[in-house]
Amino acid sequence: MRVLTVYGSVHGSTAEVGHFIAEALQARGIDSDVTEAASASAVEGYDAHVLGSAIHSGLWLPAMASFVRRSSSLLSGRPLYLWLSCMRAIEPGGYAYVTDNYLPNLLPRTLSFRKIGIFAGKVDLTTISQDDAWTLTFRYDGAGDPFKLVGDHRDWDSIRAWAEQVADDLLADPASQ
Repeated sequence: MRVLTVYGSVHGSTAEVGHFIAEALQARGIDSDVTEAASASAVEGYDAHVLGSAIHSGLWLPAMASFVRRSSSLLSGRPLYLWLSCMRAIEPGGYAYVTDNYLPNLLPRTLSFRKIGIFAGKVDLTTISQDDAWTLTFRYDGAGDPFKLVGDHRDWDSIRAWAEQVADDLLADPASQ
């Protein structure tokens, strides 16, 4: 079985998650390649696809949206999984906020995802501008300073568990193999 993991990342945090997921699939015996959405050209020849994008201003990244548009006919016929990197995930009720408010705007009606993971990201002030930091803060309650979000909020155990659920789903489905 061959799986392609495609990610959209601006500052590198989501790229690291994409590589981590691909490695977790490899550890379960699944041949897994990984590429960024902007350079993903050949998606044929894969049995399944795992897509991931950072969320900016409530939307997935333009490179991922473009990838999905140009690949949707092929993607719709394969097992498909989605994860999102979103700082809302660290807030109380953040997972529900993302699923209720962001997912309906992101998911093309032609695609059906078997599993969706929502993970917090990382804010590193050496990779984002001060304007981006303030914008990030005002996307939330607007009361705090942008530095409260600084740090790596990714829960690698949760990400690994999600990737293992994807592997279990693929390995249990004879149609995927």
